[in-house]
Amino acid sequence: MGFAGRLLGEAAILAGLHAAQTTAYGVESRGGLSTSDLVIRSEPILFPEVRRPDVLLLMAEKGLKSNLRGAHAETVILYDPGTVNESWDTPGRKMPYPFLEISLREFGNREAATIIALGALVQITGVVSLGHMEEAIKKSLSPKVHSQNVKALRLGRNLVKEEAQAG
Repeated sequence: MGFAGRLLGEAAILAGLHAAQTTAYGVESRGGLSTSDLVIRSEPILFPEVRRPDVLLLMAEKGLKSNLRGAHAETVILYDPGTVNESWDTPGRKMPYPFLEISLREFGNREAATIIALGALVQITGVVSLGHMEEAIKKSLSPKVHSQNVKALRLGRNLVKEEAQAG
């Protein structure tokens, strides 16, 4: 999740906004709990800690309760029902999407799931444009993985668009 936060923060800066990120990792070197808090504002950020999140992106069951702290009625909570059980009693607008399933189907791996989720988040919130996200990907990643990550981002965006058109 640290990379996802960094990527979204980079896109915010490219959009002319201010961004501050904090990341925490569990003791495990791979596969452990990781969280990324990101504050994006149009004016300078004086306090970078997130206390009342506007959006939560949950990609794993591990550490779920601590990540839901501070959620309120207007919090948008994006999660993957294949990796996160929706048994929590927290205020907010819960939005399930099969990020991992799409990643496995389209790319044959789990790595793209978070980028797919970022595409959905950007489409839902409009916090930055898809163009700024694509620019951040090109600026932050090796050229040999640009197209795969841009495709994953667009899959997430399209997932939300298709749901909106169907509903």
